[in-house]
Amino acid sequence: MSEALRTFGHRLFVAERSAWPLAIARVVIGVAILLWTLTMMLDLRALLGDDALVGVEFADDLDRFLPLDSTLTVGVALLALITAGIAIIVGWRPSLWLVVAFVLLVAIQRRNTMILNSGDIILRNLTLLLALTPTGAAMSVDRIRRHGRAAFWTSAQVAPWGLRVVQLQMIVVYFFAFWSKSGELWQNGTAVSTAFRLQDLQRFGEWSVLVDDIWVVAFLTWSTLVVELALGTLLWVRRLRPALIVFGVLLHVMIDTFVLVGFFGIAMVAGLATFLDADRLDTLVARRRADRAPDVEPITQPAH
Repeated sequence: MSEALRTFGHRLFVAERSAWPLAIARVVIGVAILLWTLTMMLDLRALLGDDALVGVEFADDLDRFLPLDSTLTVGVALLALITAGIAIIVGWRPSLWLVVAFVLLVAIQRRNTMILNSGDIILRNLTLLLALTPTGAAMSVDRIRRHGRAAFWTSAQVAPWGLRVVQLQMIVVYFFAFWSKSGELWQNGTAVSTAFRLQDLQRFGEWSVLVDDIWVVAFLTWSTLVVELALGTLLWVRRLRPALIVFGVLLHVMIDTFVLVGFFGIAMVAGLATFLDADRLDTLVARRRADRAPDVEPITQPAH
């Protein structure tokens, strides 16, 4: 029994596999950080600047790390965050820049906590967790610098323990998203109609079919519960994982299309990318490279 448990633990946390899922997650989270920062800059003065309506706790918290108490300092922080986002996307020392991005996200978000939503929180959480993983071990500038241009579309073999931490975060988010939807509106199948009637969250106005058609509303309400429960409990099942990832992406696309939820959807898609099959991605990329250059041998050096 102990030997079986040891083998299982080794396969789960130690046995090396290609870093493609982490690299894809890095690119997506980098794009999310970049877009988040650009949207903050559009309303810099109103939301974060000298004249912004901020919580009284900010004025009393003079010992806060990296205090941003003016339009100028917030603007500098946002410019630094843009630099971090670009560096993360291209894979130039991504672990360092992910840490920088996390610190800046926390500092900027704490400047005005009244404008935060769940998308802001999960964005910074995943940014920190991905900083603990070798996201630059594939599809990165760092890999080109170490092994040449041909190595860009190759992946190092890395231990998956950090990947498991990100995946656990995703499981927890989905499970408690389902658990929190235990009210009467979710049980009777009308919750989605209520959500789509909130005018300040509507992206394209109110769509009658999404708020008045009882069958459409019931289907969307209960299917949301089913998908979130499945994602929160069954993503560990390898056979079910591809379908669940597709359903998860569709869920977030649906929500983001009609509801203003910040960057929650794109951040969650980055997290879902960590569940992609590393071996299959490695095979697909190697096959594509072989079709283009049959004589090129894949490069799979360790990340360290």
